[in-house]
Amino acid sequence: MKKVVGFDQKILLHQLDFMAREIPRCETRQELYKKADEFLTADIAGYKSRMNARTILFKIWYLVDDDYKHLQQEALLLMDEVSQNERIAIHWGMTMMAYPFFKVLINEMGMLFKLQQEVSSDQLSRKIKALYGDRRRVEVSISASLTSLRAWGVIVTEKRNVQEITKEKISIKSNALKQWIAEVLIRVLGVDALPIEYYKNNSLLFPFNLDLTTDDLEKQRFNIIRQGVDMRMVGLRNNHSVRQI
Repeated sequence: MKKVVGFDQKILLHQLDFMAREIPRCETRQELYKKADEFLTADIAGYKSRMNARTILFKIWYLVDDDYKHLQQEALLLMDEVSQNERIAIHWGMTMMAYPFFKVLINEMGMLFKLQQEVSSDQLSRKIKALYGDRRRVEVSISASLTSLRAWGVIVTEKRNVQEITKEKISIKSNALKQWIAEVLIRVLGVDALPIEYYKNNSLLFPFNLDLTTDDLEKQRFNIIRQGVDMRMVGLRNNHSVRQI
């Protein structure tokens, strides 16, 4: 069975910002559809491309899986509380939850960036196609993901078909955002707990600096498990409450 890809259109940050801003203002899905169509017309002339972009934006921010609904609600609140750069981390997390393909691609990129300063498009494509198959749809989604990441300012391409991380990583300073990211990683990886050191040099977070300590984590939300002398695992408590918009 072929793996689902889905992320097949370049998505811009201001489009993601628009979705997060308008969701609390719209009472119905149809109202949000209409506003999104009008907004995207300025960026995308072609009807099919515009509908593809709208589908992706809705899947990222609106048509969220039930398991992630509480994280969406929290993210909508965080958008008004964090810096403009930190908002990128929120869109990053929401996109990982919506599109496993995106999560796989950035994880492969992150692992390659740990070994080398530059990642060629061909090298990345070979890795992704080994997982998803050598299909036209996969090629389109790889290209759409890379052009989106360049537009978000987290990678640059100074040489043809070669990606580099931008010189300055985005620092995550908001404690509330740190905790949101901590839960997002546990959820998207499908694990019960993660070593706290895992967050500091995680392939999935390669454009960000996340200095996370146990002091940053609310005890009502996270369960800190000590294993041995130095190992501290971060898990989730089932009964934590989440802010609602």
